[in-house]
Amino acid sequence: MPIRPAVESDLPQLVSALAPDPGRAQLANRFAEQRVGIRSLLVMELDGKVVGTVSVSPGAEHDGTTRRLFALDVGSKYRRRGFGALLIAEVERIVAKDGHSVVRLEVSVDNHAAISLYEKFGYEKIGLPRKLVWSRGVDGHPSEDVVEISHLLRKVLTGSL
Repeated sequence: MPIRPAVESDLPQLVSALAPDPGRAQLANRFAEQRVGIRSLLVMELDGKVVGTVSVSPGAEHDGTTRRLFALDVGSKYRRRGFGALLIAEVERIVAKDGHSVVRLEVSVDNHAAISLYEKFGYEKIGLPRKLVWSRGVDGHPSEDVVEISHLLRKVLTGSL
């Protein structure tokens, strides 16, 4: 399954594959954030169709070693087939290739399937759950405020990926 950088023309396929959530406006906002350097957006294809996506921060955080994995989404009819794992592995490969050694992410305390997936791949919870609130409007695209209680997870990459 090819995983590649997303391009604007992927938007209709992403909307279709991931419906009903995230919606078109939220996905369009991800492309807007990519255009201004807030995220690098990747997509996974199956038989020429986009079936999932993940984002990675384009550079290291203040510590110089940590990158963020976020917005992992796989269409409901494509779940439980290992695609999420492949997207996570690709982010880890990119992070290691760029010379960074830690991947961090936030996940809602209610998203038990995602927490289990991340823990299966060696991600560990850091501290207690915390309230996260974010809202970002970029390039004229509206975004909604998101408020959730989330776990912070991280993985220290070892060896070469």
